[in-house]
Amino acid sequence: MSRLDRTRTSAHQLRPFFSSQNLLNRADGSAQFDFVVGPAEVKLRDEKLDKATLEVVVRPLVGLPGIKDKAREQAIRETLEPLVLSGLHPRTGIQIVVQTMKDDGSILATAFNATILALLDAGIPLKSILGAVTCIVDSETNQILLDPTSQELANAKSTHTFVFDNKSSITSNTESKDQEDAVEVATLYSDSTGLFSEEEYFKCAQICYKAVQAVHGFIRTAVQKKLEKEQQQIHS
Repeated sequence: MSRLDRTRTSAHQLRPFFSSQNLLNRADGSAQFDFVVGPAEVKLRDEKLDKATLEVVVRPLVGLPGIKDKAREQAIRETLEPLVLSGLHPRTGIQIVVQTMKDDGSILATAFNATILALLDAGIPLKSILGAVTCIVDSETNQILLDPTSQELANAKSTHTFVFDNKSSITSNTESKDQEDAVEVATLYSDSTGLFSEEEYFKCAQICYKAVQAVHGFIRTAVQKKLEKEQQQIHS
């Protein structure tokens, strides 16, 4: 099939990946859409004696933050808190700022992926890395489309965003039951809106879980290339 963005021929195909790290000189770590400050001094009212305080700020493309932005802040913060080894930096603060530069669909998944890249760029210790993928169930064809554009989102019967860690993986010869168990174990966060059946939900989860392996691979490659570039600069 031909997707509405005309760059993909498969319903389960992601758009090409792109990222830029270390973009901001005054931030401890940054990636396209996100930047991280910290660990740094934190206000007394927010100080925690045994771990760092994690703060997430989401800024929309235009205007002031709204209810959706606040909901995204909460989702990102609550998903990241178990992953960040905050006990290594007690009585400090880690601030993550998500600044949207362009929105052509799948904005929440993009924010999650950029956030983990920014944290890695800042050298924040993590238990594992995450990857996020959004999909929709098309209202006309009932087909599941990965990484939907804004136009495709407008035609969606339901929208699903899943966040998975990189501790579990599945292979092409994995049994269906094992796939369901792996998805359940690796799911850090999910958000679904619209009308959908239980079967459609779990099918979306499995398709997104397979797709997130490519996201995890891209994140590892991006970090590795950054480290290699830094090593070249040191020895040049």
